[in-house]
Amino acid sequence: MRFLRGVERKQVMLLPAAVDDYVSAENPVRAIDAFVDGLSLEELGFVQPREADAPGAPGYDPGALLKLYVYGYLNRVRSSRELEKATRRNLEVIWLMRQLTPDHWTINAFRRAHRARFRQVFREFALICGSLGLFGTELVAIDGSHFQAVNSPRRNFTEAKIKALLKELDEKIEAYLKTLDTNDQEASAQGFDQVGKDAESLRAKLAQMEGERKRCAELLASLEQSPTGQISQTDPDSRTLKKGGQSVVGYNVQIAVDTAHHLVVAEQVTQEPCDWQMLAPMAVEAKENLQADQLRVVADAGYFSHEQLRQCAQAGIEPNVPNKSARPAGTGAYPLDDFRYDAQADCYVCPQGKVLQRRDDVVQRNVPYRRYYTKAACVDCPMLKQCTRGKFRSLQVAEGHRLAAEVQARWKAQPELRKLRNQTVEHVFGTLKFWWGFRAFLCRGLQAVQAEFSLAALAYNFRRALNVVGVTAIVAAANS
Repeated sequence: MRFLRGVERKQVMLLPAAVDDYVSAENPVRAIDAFVDGLSLEELGFVQPREADAPGAPGYDPGALLKLYVYGYLNRVRSSRELEKATRRNLEVIWLMRQLTPDHWTINAFRRAHRARFRQVFREFALICGSLGLFGTELVAIDGSHFQAVNSPRRNFTEAKIKALLKELDEKIEAYLKTLDTNDQEASAQGFDQVGKDAESLRAKLAQMEGERKRCAELLASLEQSPTGQISQTDPDSRTLKKGGQSVVGYNVQIAVDTAHHLVVAEQVTQEPCDWQMLAPMAVEAKENLQADQLRVVADAGYFSHEQLRQCAQAGIEPNVPNKSARPAGTGAYPLDDFRYDAQADCYVCPQGKVLQRRDDVVQRNVPYRRYYTKAACVDCPMLKQCTRGKFRSLQVAEGHRLAAEVQARWKAQPELRKLRNQTVEHVFGTLKFWWGFRAFLCRGLQAVQAEFSLAALAYNFRRALNVVGVTAIVAAANS
């Protein structure tokens, strides 16, 4: 039978003499090369190699190592060992690195030394995207997702978890002591003086559990000094995060995505367990990165906060966030909007004409609330059961209630925002987690994982820009 067969490996061939001939004009590595060459690495804080007359071997060009990392994250290669292999067998990387072959220790040391500077590199590429007109600068979607840390749940401790372990240890120790006491009594009754092997095994287990109990007591003492109320032994900065019934030891990753081409305009890794404090910080950062005078942002109900809405309004940002559906008072016949506020007397008048006076103030989630009620006014009201489930109606009104009411009215008038938010920001997390396999961090510490995600967000934007405008346009923008 006849088959197509390859060329003999020892066959002498005339190949192109230049490595550049193997990389086409539309190869993405040319865009990476132009982008990094267009950066002012000294201004960004990347350390330049030592002078030629300095003692010791010269260092690697930081621009070359930065190109290697951008290429790696763009092609779903994050391991420094895998990047080292690519410098020797990947023709694109050989071209990009000009045949430099740093070892994995050098590659990893570069990321560790410059981990605080990758966010600025991300912003520099955002400027290029802006010059190419890839940002709509009209509406930005904000969302967060939990990413795993290099820390097993078994090496993460909370006060409740440690106390449960102590209780379990105490029960086991008590059971072993009873067993030992029983064995000793039986041995004494039978006239045995020597301790059996079972007793020796029990005493060894008791000593082990006493050591474990001492370790738990030390963890409990250290927990009092922890600002997060948790202790993670592998990655001290990670913490247990819960969302939607799922729990993960890791970090809360926040992104703001422009709706025009689904490009990330702001990203941040935080230890915050919830999203409600992140609306204004992410919106303000997105506005600055887009260099926009005005901006609209959309987020889900987890971001609703009166204080965050106020900060957005002060920064010239229009927030579009639904409020979590609260339990209606009574049958829901008389919502808060049905009560008329008298600013001069600082009181509310109910639909039945009864006056609810301001009584006391409370603070919840850093938001001050005013409470209005008058017990006597509700005693003989015929609509009491429709108005409240209690003996009298009480209104708890947050500062900024009027602004929150405007936001809710605007949200209800634009039902398309919910769908637009989902298909914009969820697209980014879906791509990173399920297509690129970026579900967990490789590094330890908040600053290190921030550098990791900045590189991932940069690579995501790079891929989107390549798909929209192509290599030639990015090279031209980087060289301009």
